[in-house]
Amino acid sequence: MRLLLVDDDALVLESLSVLFSEDPELHVAATALNGAEALVKLQSLHVDIVLLDIQMPVMDGFETAERVREQYPQVKILMLTTFADYRSLHRCLEVGASGFLLKSDPTEKQILTIKAVYQGLPVISEQALRRFSEDPLFPDLTKREQEVLVHVAQGLSNKEISSRLCISEGTVRNIISVMLDKLGVRDRTQLAIAYWQQKTGGSGHA
Repeated sequence: MRLLLVDDDALVLESLSVLFSEDPELHVAATALNGAEALVKLQSLHVDIVLLDIQMPVMDGFETAERVREQYPQVKILMLTTFADYRSLHRCLEVGASGFLLKSDPTEKQILTIKAVYQGLPVISEQALRRFSEDPLFPDLTKREQEVLVHVAQGLSNKEISSRLCISEGTVRNIISVMLDKLGVRDRTQLAIAYWQQKTGGSGHA
C-alpha cells in the first residue's frame, strides 16, 4: 500500500518514513510539509492512504482532508496528531477521515492501524480513546490552555509551541500567563512540574 505522509515537521516525516519502510507491505510514495503541498503531489501520484498531521501552516489537516475527500474519494485518510481531544475526533469524522491515531502510539500500532484503514475499517487509536475517557488534569483550563500546557511540559519553547498550534508567539505567552494565574504557580518550570505531578498520579486539581 502506497502512503503520502503530511507533517510540518521534517524530522517527523523522516522518522515515520524510516519506520514504515521496515514493513514490506508499506511504501512511502512521497512526503509533504503542509496540506497545499500534499494536494499538488496528489495530482501526479497514486496513493492509497494519506496520513495527515492536524496542526499545519498554510493548510491544516482538516481542510486538507476535506479537499482530498472531494477530489480523490478513493484515497483513505488517516489523521495523525500529538494531542487528542473530543473536538479533534469529532472534526476528523466530519471531514471523512477513516482513522485517528497519536504520534505517541507505538510504531507497531500505527502500522496495524494503517493496514486496517486500507482494508476499509474505521480505526481510532486505543491510546486516544483512553485519553477521551480520562478526566482532564486541570478542569479549570480551556482546551487550548491544556494543549499549550502539554507542550510546555514537554519542554517546547514558545516559538515551537506557536508553530505546532498555528498561533502567534504572543498568544502563547498570553495563554501561559493566564495558566500561571489559574494554577497559582510562578513560572513555566513550575507549570511543567504541576503537569507531571498530576500526570503521574497526583490528586485531582482543586
